[in-house]
Amino acid sequence: LVILAAGSSTRFGRPKQWEPVGPKGEAVLDITLRDAFAFGCEGARIVVRPSHADMARERYRSNRLVKIVVQPEPLGTGHAALVGMEHAVGTCIVANGDDLYGRESLRIAMEHARDGLAEEHASVAFDLGRTLSPSGPVNRAACSNEDDRLVGIEEVIGLRRDADGEIRDESGRTRKSDVHVSMNLWVFREQFGTLLLEMNRGRAPVPAAEMGLPDAVRHALAAGHAFRVLRTPDA
Repeated sequence: LVILAAGSSTRFGRPKQWEPVGPKGEAVLDITLRDAFAFGCEGARIVVRPSHADMARERYRSNRLVKIVVQPEPLGTGHAALVGMEHAVGTCIVANGDDLYGRESLRIAMEHARDGLAEEHASVAFDLGRTLSPSGPVNRAACSNEDDRLVGIEEVIGLRRDADGEIRDESGRTRKSDVHVSMNLWVFREQFGTLLLEMNRGRAPVPAAEMGLPDAVRHALAAGHAFRVLRTPDA
């Protein structure tokens, strides 16, 4: 399991990946770790920013299954996934540190990691209507699929449900509630790490040249990689 927890949480005002939400002070990523280990995950790497490294190492020092790795610069979620997957052997499940996916979503991901086709990555897909926030608009990656195979992914900005119940994006276009969206819960076979490494080598050496995970998935699709869409009932 690779958990992406190097975000700056600018809008939240403090590091939301470490915010206590459980009855014993668990953060969202602690719940993701618990669920993944319950379904047979063999180890985890948490990708953090440099300023959080010491705190994270102290937090998990007694858990031999968890390793802390540092993303030196904020170069995007694709780069963070590369940092987490580097030197990993075999399949990795990649997840955001601040999204609560639900037990069934982790079970589905683990099932594909163990039993899915060896050459097939996977996206755990949520219904758009289940991922909206009453607190304001959200951005989502809308998935296009054919026969449960991912064929495209599109970033959609400013999604919210209006008073009339319609879901609209920033441009005012309506979107169906059951459109599949990615919440960055992926199952990546080992060859995806190679693709990320190649993309990073070709990235322009300037701070603005971030490598997003959806961009990497689009690149993988164009290169002929196969992705299974795994629909989850979780919200």
